[in-house]
Amino acid sequence: MTFDNLFDVLENNQIESKTDRQIVERILEAERDWVVPVSDLNQFIDLLEKEIGDKASKSNLSKLQDRYQINGFKNSAWNAESVYSLLEIFELTDSTDLNSVFTDLSNRINKE
Repeated sequence: MTFDNLFDVLENNQIESKTDRQIVERILEAERDWVVPVSDLNQFIDLLEKEIGDKASKSNLSKLQDRYQINGFKNSAWNAESVYSLLEIFELTDSTDLNSVFTDLSNRINKE
């Protein structure tokens, strides 16, 4: 799913679940803050997993956030903000990694 599609369904109030709306808002915030332009959820996951070197799980994203902080946010302040938004998603779902979150969300939105 593209970020444009996510933005459109959010703006047009096509997401019935309050939790799904909050997840979409966090995803869009994360995408806006990510330094490298991305066009869809799969591309974003690929970039995150490359940056992490593993799955985009809550613990791995926390480690990435720590790494950005240790580096004093040099050249990574925006990405750190992006990761912070992504970590907030885990407070809204039982999923263990972002790939699952994005897949489940896409499936629910496409059904509506």
